[in-house]
Amino acid sequence: MNLLTDDWIPVEIAGMQQRISLQTLLCDDPDCTIKTFRDDMDLATLQLLVCLVQVVFMPDDKKVLKQRWQKPLTVSEYQDGIASFLDWFDLLHPKTPFMQTANVTPEKGDKNWASLQKLFMGLPEKTSSSPTSSAFFDTTDEITNIPIGDAAIALFQQATNGFSLGGVGYSVGLKGSMPLTTLVVSESLRKSIWCNVLSREFLEPFGILDVLIPEPTWITPPHSRFTEEQAHHIGLARGLFWQPAKVKLALCNGLVTGFYKEAGTCTVKGYWQHPHTPIDILRLQANDPKEKPYLSGQGNQPLWGQMLSYFYSAENIKTLDINRGGYSRALVVQQYQAVWRGAGIKLAVGGYIKGGSTESLAGRKHELYSLSTDWDAKISEIDCLIKIGLNTQQKLDSAIRNFADLAETTFKDRRDGKPRQQTGKEGHFRKNLRNKAKQQYFDNSETIMHSILRNLVFDDLAGYQKRFSQLAEQVFEQVISPYEHEDKMLQPVLVARRKLDYELKNLNKPSDGATP
Repeated sequence: MNLLTDDWIPVEIAGMQQRISLQTLLCDDPDCTIKTFRDDMDLATLQLLVCLVQVVFMPDDKKVLKQRWQKPLTVSEYQDGIASFLDWFDLLHPKTPFMQTANVTPEKGDKNWASLQKLFMGLPEKTSSSPTSSAFFDTTDEITNIPIGDAAIALFQQATNGFSLGGVGYSVGLKGSMPLTTLVVSESLRKSIWCNVLSREFLEPFGILDVLIPEPTWITPPHSRFTEEQAHHIGLARGLFWQPAKVKLALCNGLVTGFYKEAGTCTVKGYWQHPHTPIDILRLQANDPKEKPYLSGQGNQPLWGQMLSYFYSAENIKTLDINRGGYSRALVVQQYQAVWRGAGIKLAVGGYIKGGSTESLAGRKHELYSLSTDWDAKISEIDCLIKIGLNTQQKLDSAIRNFADLAETTFKDRRDGKPRQQTGKEGHFRKNLRNKAKQQYFDNSETIMHSILRNLVFDDLAGYQKRFSQLAEQVFEQVISPYEHEDKMLQPVLVARRKLDYELKNLNKPSDGATP
């Protein structure tokens, strides 16, 4: 099964799910959307398609890029382009299977076999005892077999945006564990792909075109030419399809049923400029080999809380505050701004959320943010909007903490009538209430944020503050509603409600950062 010639791309056309080839997509330009069974796999499919086209059909400059965006490739152009890459993207190639190691074989008793679900982040996995393996409360037989094309998407996603396949004995990808992905979305799937393909002219200053090792890892394995793998040796194709693990898919009757893996670590010295993920400037400057400088999702805030990092460069962010640290947008957004100057932008943002440790998973988040024309000149407005949303949540959190503290001190220990003893640690009651309120606020805030961003007007900040304040009030009432009818809870409810009302009214003052 070859990604350049076979029908493997899962799409929906006129309400019907089917699979099409990359040639059909790039040459016929069908009216279709990616259709998999999970949002993370949808984004992974788009990213895989972008990487394929980037490597095989990289345009020379922005003029050629815009021509390819406007007009589909001819069949002859497509066939000529893929001719020298066919062996790279064959999942069943006897010597160099796509993102696999051909000589990984079953051990006695299939000890090195792993269930298919290990390739899908968050699904429970038969051969794992990690809490992460049941993060989304599915069953261990949710996926028992999949088409080879879907396995290609899963292999790519796990290696590029996941974590290691087995802990200490296995390495993570070039971007570390669970980085965010940001990709531009256009009016069709074909045009979306080209919006994220970087031209040779744009990439030349970054030093990833003329390098010592241009081939992907399944052609030239890591450490096969040099004892120490250096980031500046890694070419574009090698970096985009970096596979740190040694794996081999297991097939039965043409379907993938699992895979075999072989322990072995692969470390890369230095930083490789991945075009689809924003970077943390401070971490990059620190040059700590244990800390990858790529942006990842945060469990304590929504995706919009890091929005400046998706759309703007570090230089733009410095205009807000010269002492402000931060991130710098991905290269695909940087090129889009230069090539489609003045146009609006839709940006798909997604990734996994880390749990308590580097290799634990707390969830996944995926959103599509739309900014109107001249978005590149609205950094102050967007910064202000983010502050409004986050500051409002902080006021909600303060009121919930106030309610919980008052409620806890109201009750005596039922066994001996003594007052509740303070331990210095946050109690389960308060912690659970705060987490519940925060989750509800952030989940519902996405809809508000999307509607505002579509028509962001600097003069309407008071209206935006009102919408977030109303959300905070609604969440507060929902969270405390189980307690407000208890006599002993009436006073804590009234006090905390007054506190929230007072603090929300004060948010319009400049001292709270609600206005620039």
